[in-house]
Amino acid sequence: MKKSYFFLLCFFTTVVFSQTTNYKNAPNKKGSNYFEIVNTVRQELEPLKNSTSKTDIKKIKQFERWAYYWKDRVDANGNFPNELLGYYNAGIIDRNGVIQPSVGQMSRSAQSSQSWVNVGPQGVPDANGYSNYPQMGRLTNFLRFQKVPETENVLFVSAPNGGVWKSIDNGITWEPKLDFIAGIGVTDIKSSSTDANAPGTIYVSTGDYDADHIKSIGVLKSTDFGETFQSTGLTFSLSQQETTSNLIVINDNTVIVGTNQYIKKTTDGGATWTNVYTHVYNDAQIGKFHRNGANIMCADSWGGLLFSSNYGNTWSIIKPVGINYERHAVTSDLATGIFYVQNKAGQISTYNPAASVPALTDLGNPTTNYNPQGTYNQALVVKDGLIISGGVDAINSDNNGGVWYTTLNNAWEDNSSAGSYGHADIHEMGYLDNGYSFWACNDGGLIYFNYPTVSEEKPGVEYMSDGVLITQLYSVAISPQSEDHKIIGNQDNDGYSLEMKDGTLKWVSALAGDGTCTAIDFTNPSIRYLGGQNGSLIRTDSGFANNYAGDVDITTPSGAPFVWTMKMNSTVSTTLYGGFGEIYKSTNKGDTWTNLNSGAGQIEFIETFGNSLFVIGENGGRKSLNDGVSWSAIVEPSVSADMNSVTFNQSNPNIVYATIKGYVDGSKVFKSTDGGLTWANISSGLPNILAKQVVLKQNQSEEILFLGTELGVYYKTGANDWQPLGQGLPNVIINDIEINYTVDKLIAGTYGRGLWEISINNNTLGIDETSPTDDNAPKLYPNPVTDGLLYINIPTEFDYDYVIYNVVGGLVKKGKLSSGDNLIKVNDIASGIYVVRMTSGNYVSTQKVVIK
Repeated sequence: MKKSYFFLLCFFTTVVFSQTTNYKNAPNKKGSNYFEIVNTVRQELEPLKNSTSKTDIKKIKQFERWAYYWKDRVDANGNFPNELLGYYNAGIIDRNGVIQPSVGQMSRSAQSSQSWVNVGPQGVPDANGYSNYPQMGRLTNFLRFQKVPETENVLFVSAPNGGVWKSIDNGITWEPKLDFIAGIGVTDIKSSSTDANAPGTIYVSTGDYDADHIKSIGVLKSTDFGETFQSTGLTFSLSQQETTSNLIVINDNTVIVGTNQYIKKTTDGGATWTNVYTHVYNDAQIGKFHRNGANIMCADSWGGLLFSSNYGNTWSIIKPVGINYERHAVTSDLATGIFYVQNKAGQISTYNPAASVPALTDLGNPTTNYNPQGTYNQALVVKDGLIISGGVDAINSDNNGGVWYTTLNNAWEDNSSAGSYGHADIHEMGYLDNGYSFWACNDGGLIYFNYPTVSEEKPGVEYMSDGVLITQLYSVAISPQSEDHKIIGNQDNDGYSLEMKDGTLKWVSALAGDGTCTAIDFTNPSIRYLGGQNGSLIRTDSGFANNYAGDVDITTPSGAPFVWTMKMNSTVSTTLYGGFGEIYKSTNKGDTWTNLNSGAGQIEFIETFGNSLFVIGENGGRKSLNDGVSWSAIVEPSVSADMNSVTFNQSNPNIVYATIKGYVDGSKVFKSTDGGLTWANISSGLPNILAKQVVLKQNQSEEILFLGTELGVYYKTGANDWQPLGQGLPNVIINDIEINYTVDKLIAGTYGRGLWEISINNNTLGIDETSPTDDNAPKLYPNPVTDGLLYINIPTEFDYDYVIYNVVGGLVKKGKLSSGDNLIKVNDIASGIYVVRMTSGNYVSTQKVVIK
């Protein structure tokens, strides 16, 4: 489990990692240890936890998201693997980072022919009264090809999770083009042309240059207008741990890109690449290129600036490296040819290549309230004296930096606020059309913004990336009343709740920051819960529609991790279990909490059915069969890695399943038949990819398992091997999977491609079950049940076993049925939709009943 270290070691690692190493680059460093880094950085951030400064809050968020990303990947000793190891192990890329031609077909399982369906949100949710409403998710860059009429403009956007998206109708509709490597980030997409009638060759820089979560597999290219992409000659093996920056595309064959240590150039369409500049440091992460004619400027992460006056053939240093990480934003005024750069302290400088002695010259005052979050968001655009600086917000000046104004404001409240509303964290900006018309990519998507005059501070803003389905989900919850009612929690984009508003079923905004956990009361779908980071939690008793902040701001126990977990009891909806510094229980919808003292420490995962409760914490796994009154330990299934999810059979809690972290080949899922004391490895059929969550389909005659991984969903029935589930699911991380038993569907929350569902009817999974004929099938009446009395008529001489369960699989009744009428009292069951599953030998009848 997580390691504890003495003060001396913590002090040492503080010096090593915090003073000399950026934690984002730690996975690249030989000998880096995840547990040491996390302990050290959390100590350093501790004084900021009570700060109200957005800068301080952002620092914590950025680190905790990084820690969450890596926690399931590192091995038991804290060693970092390559972020792309799963893609290699699954055969999507080869050992040199080359995309394998066969993976572009996105074929999945031949046995499970069902198709996955994206279930939204398909566009920005209803703002719901929330002035800082969430949007669809982070984009890194934008490419436009113009056409007459303008409505036929072709647009491309790139995402750090979610690949490349294309629109052929000027942003009205969008289609994904890199779903087979959707989880491999895209930093930039460029072409030498802007003409939709002659688009030329399109190039893509992979990885996530700004956040540095995903390493690059090199530069890709497309010669069919972005319909398909192939690797160029610039690829990277897993051991290289490389980054690639934004691109300079001079013509179809000539491209420039930065890497950790080199500026690379190709003149033959990417077949071969030449190092045209070698940096003194091998972790310089050269990038933020900008070109004006033959002149090109770029920055490195050590504070240096480089310049070329001959299309990148040779380079000179115009600012040597500093002692701290300080990547600059770089742009130029296309009309004057003057370059502008901005350091992370907000100071703008100019560089005029046409001057007799070109030199960097400070311009005006540092940008007021500038916050690039280190180097996470640094963007700059200049036109006719209007300077727009992009960090958390966009801040502009029309008098050469003398005075600065907030112009795109993520904290916008109403028209009396500074500027216009714009989602936080701007990654790139650029020109659009005549006048002062620009585009920007931020953590919410793509916007166009336009100023009527150079002195205007409130631009008109148009959101352009509706339909770009790149939402990064942490959690999903479902409602029993309708399969259409759901709630999701998102990374950095709050929560979305699907419910009736103004007579229409729609996604509406709900307040969370990072929406880390969700729940819907299965007896009353108006009661919904949405958790934010570090244990924050809101509840609505009347739905989130017209009530984005909920009805109750719940006070929770201390000690929750940044991404924390909460579960609702499967049969008593007012009972909640929360993962804080320990496992806590509430029997009154979160109003008060009781420490159940499991001994597991800080909780990472919870599973519950009825009175059985299983948890995974920093001290290992624990189980209770009496709703937390007493506890016993669960033995780790593997000595080489720790558990990260667990599920069990509610009818027999001795049957337990667990996944383990990391990349231990052949060790992904384990099964225990003695309550977690001993384990059998049941990983056959799975590639060596990250296992995130295992779920057992409850109340079935045969074992049916589903597994969320970093590359989609797998399933297993009985003694069969695991195989991919369904067709058409992008290769992206699955953070949460839930079964909606009333409609027999599996719901998958992805990190980068939104929310998906698929039918998991047993017959489609290849399970041999026979439905009785209509004449011989059991008959349920009345339906709906209004007086608490349900009758089931068995028209044959065969006896049946029955179970009644709710939307989340919670078992509420079970027993036997004989020939003729059978009376079942259901007056003690809450109102809702239930499933009645009746079996007799190989005959199975599954029917819904509504209880009111």
